[in-house]
Amino acid sequence: MAAARQLVYYGRMAHEVETKVLEIDIGAIKEKLSASGAKETASTILRVDWYRPQGIKEGEDPWFLRIRTDAEGRHEVTWKAKSEILGTARRHKEINFMIDEPEKLADLFAELGLEFYAHQEKKRTSYTLAPWHFEIDEYPHMPPFLEIEGTSNEHVEEAIALLGLQAHTTWAHGERILIQERYHLDWYNMRF
Repeated sequence: MAAARQLVYYGRMAHEVETKVLEIDIGAIKEKLSASGAKETASTILRVDWYRPQGIKEGEDPWFLRIRTDAEGRHEVTWKAKSEILGTARRHKEINFMIDEPEKLADLFAELGLEFYAHQEKKRTSYTLAPWHFEIDEYPHMPPFLEIEGTSNEHVEEAIALLGLQAHTTWAHGERILIQERYHLDWYNMRF
């Protein structure tokens, strides 16, 4: 969360364009990133709690809301719109801001009629190589993946080629679908 992220702004709303490169070798990816001039900007464990309007069924969420806490105790709130698949990547509107009291915000969400519905924990190592942003994510009980953020689908594909990852499977859909459909794990409760 400490790292600057590559977001494209349309008016005052940020759009994130990203893909996931699946089942990576972490050591090899770190070497490729370093050799390309990327700088490590963060390494942490993230704990993520998800909220939504009560009564919404899986896959029908009009938007996503989360409170994410890193190992250093920083808390970030993110609202994300539903994604638009662009090919290799996806794009969605996003609003992020830092908070000091996540418990009070969770109480406010409950008072507003939102329900807490999922919790994940993951290890994350972040890199930047302007203008890209890279995240190595490690969830419990599944292979690690590399998330690449850029300014467009073509820009993300350029980063894939730069790192020589064209032979890897990419994933443009959300992490819930990835974790449930590909790895048959319980996305709603991912804990170390």
